[in-house]
Amino acid sequence: MKLGSAQVMRRQAQEQQQARGASIPAPVGGWNAKDPLADMPPEDAVLLDNWIPRPGYIEIRRGFIAHIASTGLGADSLLIWRGGTEDADKVFAVAGGSIYNVSAAGSLPSASVTGLSNDRWQYVNFANDANKYLFAFNGADTPRKYDGSSWGTMSITGVTSSLLIDCAVHKRRLLMVEKESLRIWYLGTEAIAGAAGLLDFGPVFDKGGVITCIGTWTIDGGQGADDMLVVITNLGQVAIYQGTDPADANNWALVGVYEIGAPLGRRALLKYGAELIVLTSDGAIPLSQALKLNRAEQKNIAITAKIQNAFAIAARSYANNNGWEGILYPAGQLAIFNVPITATTAHQYVQNVQTGAWCRFTGINAACWGYANGSLYFGGQDGIYRWDTGSSDNGTAITCDVTTAFSGFGAKHRLKQFTMIRPIIRGPQAATPSVDMLTEYRTGIPQNTPDVQILPSAGVWGSGLWGQALWTSSQALRLYWTDATALGYVGAARMRYVANTALTAGAYPEVRVQLIGFDIMYLPGGMI
Repeated sequence: MKLGSAQVMRRQAQEQQQARGASIPAPVGGWNAKDPLADMPPEDAVLLDNWIPRPGYIEIRRGFIAHIASTGLGADSLLIWRGGTEDADKVFAVAGGSIYNVSAAGSLPSASVTGLSNDRWQYVNFANDANKYLFAFNGADTPRKYDGSSWGTMSITGVTSSLLIDCAVHKRRLLMVEKESLRIWYLGTEAIAGAAGLLDFGPVFDKGGVITCIGTWTIDGGQGADDMLVVITNLGQVAIYQGTDPADANNWALVGVYEIGAPLGRRALLKYGAELIVLTSDGAIPLSQALKLNRAEQKNIAITAKIQNAFAIAARSYANNNGWEGILYPAGQLAIFNVPITATTAHQYVQNVQTGAWCRFTGINAACWGYANGSLYFGGQDGIYRWDTGSSDNGTAITCDVTTAFSGFGAKHRLKQFTMIRPIIRGPQAATPSVDMLTEYRTGIPQNTPDVQILPSAGVWGSGLWGQALWTSSQALRLYWTDATALGYVGAARMRYVANTALTAGAYPEVRVQLIGFDIMYLPGGMI
């Protein structure tokens, strides 16, 4: 039956008087800085700062504590000597022209090495039948070595060794890059000193430039793994070599020369399982896939593809800043990419390696990172810190922000009056989030605060054994409504939460708040 205009208006009026409910999932798909705001998957986030996306929920990142309390110790390099057994790694910080053994927490120890020209060192671990070593190079000083008990200088002839600035181990040989050149020098098999042989890449790289970084890339061709040498210039040319002896033409061959985006500094390489990730102006590129594509297509296969717009802006703005670096954190299932905003400020673009979802960390102003004995350390402007512990950033509250994807809730063509919102929160930490609805793809800071306090009591979520632990009020979901006064065709939940620092030194220093999602109420309007 065809309805008249009056009947249509009455039906619309009846529908408008009925409040409707909807749910917004936690953005477990992570930060999305690629898709249009009008066509973003509902499980993604427009903004996700200091929340880590996990399967089923997002959780607040942990904070950091001072590892070495020393005002003014601005470390630009962390060097990790691998001991080979549990808790045997040693951590060294390079700051103020000196090398310090900062393996143990506490006050700044006496310097192990002094009188250095700069603090930007590249290093590699190397073992032979005699010992386990750490070799370090900065392009200005005689290369240094650590043998597990003491530091010394390396004895390398045939080249001005103070010009060596980067390094890699390939087929049981130490290879070293001469700064501001297209030359690599190498030692004998398992040698840690002696005459260095020359590999001149001038004829290989037809665009010129200088070598920025070198590394190894493991390829499994079906008959066992094979290691390739990877050489990358500042202009993004990549040479791949295969073989074991650079001095033997029958046992050393150029596989090919390829092009990628310019590498972001000398610490642009990250071993990612068998893959080699290159941090470039086009994103974090898996080398195995990049070599099959032209450069225009490579950003689409980058592991940073989901955040490519944000990454491109950062690379364009901060490419020349020191501090670009990637590091894996197995304990947290995270890949962390340091983005140096200024000399004193840094962000981290962080991927959950289990799900591929991204987020951004703020408030961690790291210049360098190191992983040792199962813990993650970073060098800041005034000390050495250990991350992923406690509820605050060395006493400073962690500010967590999230904006979900915008949704029309099944009817983008209809105006909506959003009236109520409640975050669905789990966690034993005192929490008073500010929440609101944003409409029409706008940004804004939420002002409404639900009447909710999440306080620790008998248990901590995730600490009990299945079948033995009892549910407590601290583990229950918190469902408290608050006003949401917004009008629009599409809406997104926005929540800002400042972590409570009072628990940092208390009985619950390791707890985290988890966000499960949002419920909303709205009044539907007409089709305008």
